[in-house]
Amino acid sequence: MIRFKALLQFEQQILASTLLVYHIIIWSPPDSVLQFPLSFILYGLFLLWQPLWNKESSIIKLPTAVIALAFVLITYFFPNESLVFFGLILTGLIGSRLLSHSSFHGFDLLALIIIILEMVVGVVPGAIPQIELPRMFANYMQPIILVPIILFYFAPNYEGRKQKENQIDLMHGLLVATLVFIVLLGGIVTNILYGVDYIDGLLLTVFIVSTLTIGISWFWNPGVGFSGIGVLLNRYAMTIGGPFETWIKTLTSLIEEHYLTPSEYLEAACEQLVENDWLNAIHWDFKSYKITVGEKHGTRLDYTLGEKAKAQVYFKSHPGTALEQHTILLIRMAYQFYLSKLNQEKVRTHEHFSTIHHTGARLTHDVKNILQSIKTSLNILEMNQDSQKHQKLLQTNLTQISARLESTLDRLKAPELGTQIKLVDCSQWIEKLETEHESNSRITIHSDIENNIPLPVDLFDSVIDNLINNALSKPSVKAVVIRLACNEKTMELSVCDDGAPVEENIVDTLFKQHISGGSGMGIGLYQAAIMAHTFGFELELSRNETGKVCFTLFQHLQD
Repeated sequence: MIRFKALLQFEQQILASTLLVYHIIIWSPPDSVLQFPLSFILYGLFLLWQPLWNKESSIIKLPTAVIALAFVLITYFFPNESLVFFGLILTGLIGSRLLSHSSFHGFDLLALIIIILEMVVGVVPGAIPQIELPRMFANYMQPIILVPIILFYFAPNYEGRKQKENQIDLMHGLLVATLVFIVLLGGIVTNILYGVDYIDGLLLTVFIVSTLTIGISWFWNPGVGFSGIGVLLNRYAMTIGGPFETWIKTLTSLIEEHYLTPSEYLEAACEQLVENDWLNAIHWDFKSYKITVGEKHGTRLDYTLGEKAKAQVYFKSHPGTALEQHTILLIRMAYQFYLSKLNQEKVRTHEHFSTIHHTGARLTHDVKNILQSIKTSLNILEMNQDSQKHQKLLQTNLTQISARLESTLDRLKAPELGTQIKLVDCSQWIEKLETEHESNSRITIHSDIENNIPLPVDLFDSVIDNLINNALSKPSVKAVVIRLACNEKTMELSVCDDGAPVEENIVDTLFKQHISGGSGMGIGLYQAAIMAHTFGFELELSRNETGKVCFTLFQHLQD
């Protein structure tokens, strides 16, 4: 295991050393004994610098030995050609990240210029004897190229090395290396075939290549009224309607079918996927049951989706990496839609039980009010059985008990679509309320009715019974004041008592959820608030002070 952790942080200095050794090999005498050993140093520095492979992991011996042997043979038998090949590789790797590192763009561009000048002035004339450069020109270029290589040692290094591997664009690198190769080849061809000076041929080739590049880029996205080559190619590159897109469409369509159970949904979705030619079967293994679609034979891929689910995919032949990754993505999508279907079932079940709970709680509250009325009737009998006034009050209570029992029994039956809301005038309802509570000295009733409009009896009876019972259940309450006001703008029913205020920890959730404890609020106010919203009213705690606790049921008639 070979590791160079201490050197990896000096990436720009390693690149500078690579360029320096490359420069020495190019400008050293052709028969120098140092060329072959320096080539090993050059390749070692390149392996330390290259951004493609993870340099911190251990080296695999056999592939590394084969690649090293191939480079040694090429370097030994074709030294100049190997330098051209190495220069093109280095050009492609540097060019592949020109658009990735904005803060180091200048240093990468400088390294690219250095390599191109080395190949143009040093490598190509040395590899092809027919190409001759003026001796003074070559002598001047050698120190001119060496100066920026020395300055390259002072370049800053990259931070976040692990992120640079994802910023290498191989297509850009291949394009840069191809353009450099075309320029070199153009200079060689024009010099050998047409007798044009080598430098002039290079400049002519650069002009032609740059003109073609600008023209292609303009045709790619002209912006003068027609779409361009880029849009035309996108019609074929970004196709919609392949097997993966079709199956995703199937997933989203089946999730809307509410009659399918989660297992049926997953089975139906996998049946669509197995119809593809490259797939034989899909097997789902859950803790409580298993789902198998297709025939289980061929290449098998196991994938674990969590503690409760595993998937086995059977291919007709060994899948490639891309097909395997796409299949795993589709399996995960199917599992997520399956979980969504399970959540739908849970929400539907929760809503069902919540409806049952609310209905039972509402009926329990009605039975509680009926029981209170029965106790009031028993108290009247104990007070004076011969009083005509009490007899009339008793008759009224019994009539009310009978009506509430009938209403409660109606709620226990199947609901009818033509249910009507019972309405009574405000004055009639307040008179009935006064008659019911005229024997209770602690209750005072006031009315301010300017607009005698109908009100929903069920809502007002439920709210007033609940508020009166809650107020009278407080030990400190001596007086309860009820007031009904109705004008052209608002309808308002308020119940105030002189007892202790509602606890602060209860106020925020008073009408939003069930309240447990011995405060006397219970489920009644929660049910009353729900019923009030149904009829378009609002129920609120308007005042909460010691000696002045008021609940108000109101509606803005103009709204």
